Amino acid sequence: MSMEDTGEVVQQSTPAPVEEGAPLWTVTFGDMMSLLLTFFILLFSMSELKMDRFLLASQSLREAMGGTAEETIEDPMGLMPDPVDPDLEMQNPGKMDGAGEAPGAEAATTGEGTGAPDWANRLAEAYLDAIAAQLKEYIEENGLEDTLEVERLADGVYLRIQATALFGSGDAVIRNDSEWLLNTLAEITREIDVRVVISGHADNVPISTARYASNWELSAARAAGVAHALVQQGQNPELLRVESWGEYRPVDSNGSAEGRARNRRVELYYARADIIAAARATLATVEADEGDGGQEPGAVGAAPAGG
Repeated sequence: MSMEDTGEVVQQSTPAPVEEGAPLWTVTFGDMMSLLLTFFILLFSMSELKMDRFLLASQSLREAMGGTAEETIEDPMGLMPDPVDPDLEMQNPGKMDGAGEAPGAEAATTGEGTGAPDWANRLAEAYLDAIAAQLKEYIEENGLEDTLEVERLADGVYLRIQATALFGSGDAVIRNDSEWLLNTLAEITREIDVRVVISGHADNVPISTARYASNWELSAARAAGVAHALVQQGQNPELLRVESWGEYRPVDSNGSAEGRARNRRVELYYARADIIAAARATLATVEADEGDGGQEPGAVGAAPAGG
């Protein structure tokens, strides 16, 4: 007897449908990983302080965060006055109260009266913060808190190196056991694509030797020695300027041994005005290249090196 004879009906089960391809959540996951990868690539590219990369990244981020809604300025270069003598811009506010103020020093300290557009000031602020952060990290990693210090002011960033960290008393020859300090420092300075002023300073104790007639000569030789050491390690010499102030720009009182030790120093100074000038030069180069059909931008940063 068959099952058909008994009238029983056999029902065949239908298999569940099988989804093809990866689950839908992997699409969102993949997008998130792509964005994270892009973010970390951007951080890596900004770890080397190249002015052209920094400016382009800043512009891209500004547009991504809604900067395109701002009023478009056809000629941003027209917002800046013509460059003035750089000697008038390189004021050093890190001096004792009572010392003569150079013309324009107050404006340089407050950041007012620069004539720079808002985007240039914001860029300069971010770039100065990045320079100060890298220099502080260098000091902490090498345990140099007792001999090096970083000061971030409105007009720029100062790296102060006590003379005892590099030189013997009354001497301007860098000691052999101190060469590593400048070698590692050069790894940072050569990637900062703006001008740096290297200045020598002394205390008020007179010096008169066969080689150095005064503190001016000694300070000049020390600053030049530091500049030469950095250039040997790859620093662009076109972005260096050497100055000597002798005992006339103290940062502490000469009434104590500790104060005199702080005043005997070599300073590296990155100025806000130079960063703005480099940003203008970079922007002009980018605009010129876009006008020529998007050619690769040339080297930037050397433009403000004159003076």
